[in-house]
Amino acid sequence: MKRFLDFFIDRKASKETVIHPQTAEYWPLDLQLIRFSERRADTWTLADACQGVLIMGENGSGKTSGSGQILARRYLQSGFGGLVLCYKTDEADLWRKYLRFNFLDYEAQTSGLDFIENLVSLLVDIASIKKRAQTSSNEQEFWLPQKEKLLRNAISLLLLAKEPIRMRHLYEMIVTSPVNIEQTRSEEWHKSSYLFQLFARADRARNHSEWPLLENYWMYERPTMDARTRSNVDADFTGMFDPLTRGKIGELLSTTTNITPEDILNGRVVVIDIPVSKYRAVGQFAALIWSQLLQRTVDRRSFTPPFSRPVFLWVDEAHYFCVDQDAAFQTTARSKGISTVRLTQNLPNFLDAYGPHGKHKVDTLLGNHTTKIFHRNNDPTTNEWASKMIAKDTQYRHSISNTGSIHQPMGNQSQTSVQELEEEVCPPKEFMGLKNGGRRNSYIVEGILFQSGRLWKGDQRWTVRKFKQT
Repeated sequence: MKRFLDFFIDRKASKETVIHPQTAEYWPLDLQLIRFSERRADTWTLADACQGVLIMGENGSGKTSGSGQILARRYLQSGFGGLVLCYKTDEADLWRKYLRFNFLDYEAQTSGLDFIENLVSLLVDIASIKKRAQTSSNEQEFWLPQKEKLLRNAISLLLLAKEPIRMRHLYEMIVTSPVNIEQTRSEEWHKSSYLFQLFARADRARNHSEWPLLENYWMYERPTMDARTRSNVDADFTGMFDPLTRGKIGELLSTTTNITPEDILNGRVVVIDIPVSKYRAVGQFAALIWSQLLQRTVDRRSFTPPFSRPVFLWVDEAHYFCVDQDAAFQTTARSKGISTVRLTQNLPNFLDAYGPHGKHKVDTLLGNHTTKIFHRNNDPTTNEWASKMIAKDTQYRHSISNTGSIHQPMGNQSQTSVQELEEEVCPPKEFMGLKNGGRRNSYIVEGILFQSGRLWKGDQRWTVRKFKQT
């Protein structure tokens, strides 16, 4: 985390990779961000950045201090706004002191007429982070509509009762809802249930078209639902709402608002330093709230280069912060002016995060990051995947064979043959010997640079670039 904050400091840039300062608020898609060699054709532009960047490398390989440093500084120097998600513990108290964001209020105010469905999908997406590795597609087909129905009816009742939409309110509605038909008639339940109190406050809206639907759901459908089904539907949300409404985290996400994703569009860089390594699930939820709402804010804006400010989403330890929606968003990122940079150690991190049924989701997500930088790695799965992705070339192997015998009149006869083979142009072993910076390497970090559809110097599909640690 501190390394990223240090990028705000003006220091001498790397001699190996040229960067060009940006002063005016003018961002054409062909804006030169980085020149990876002396060739003009090896210039990396804003359009390239908005097609996504994936950076991989083992611990200590130089991901952050090498290529990550160059990208981060260039985005900041060019006037990008940005959102940074963090995994490790560092300086959390500084940021927690200043930034408050009631995300439910924000989405309700900015989504327009369909904001109920937008809130439903937002909360479902965020809650899905804890179940993404456990749920098969068949299970999702059953549980997802039930979860959406619960939230839809909860938010609609809050609106009819003219109550603010808060996570604590949603939590109280769920945990005080009746568990059987008899309880709906109980005077004791009437007095103690927050849900029943909401119905009483909404009584003046009995003629509203939503009223019979809400009454049927809360007073008949849910109470008669199988207890195990009901508890499974509730668990995702009660497990998320409760910790996010307590203590300092609750102050950040459930009270007032003094910063929103709109500020990022105006050039601010927001760092979500609620590290997962310390806060576990709460840190994941907080990061996902911000990342999903930044994506929605970007989707809603009209991006008109060169006058619209580009923004970036910086995701360190990216496998902790990815949900299904990210892959779909990444397909249109270029037209929205956002550069997503994801950093992780290896491919198995993503495969483990998405579970045994998630390989196709990992392929979709990572495939939508056009620029890939691979630093030193000893993981064979990652190295083989990267090697195959960079592609194969046709190689011709010549061989000579001898036939005959010295006892025969003609003696030995030589035959020459040529065999056509498809071989990786960047074999897996290439990723294991890259320099990882530090004093022993004169603070040089090496990375294998690949961009789909692009040929680098010498008409190569990949190139090794050097990044100077500073």
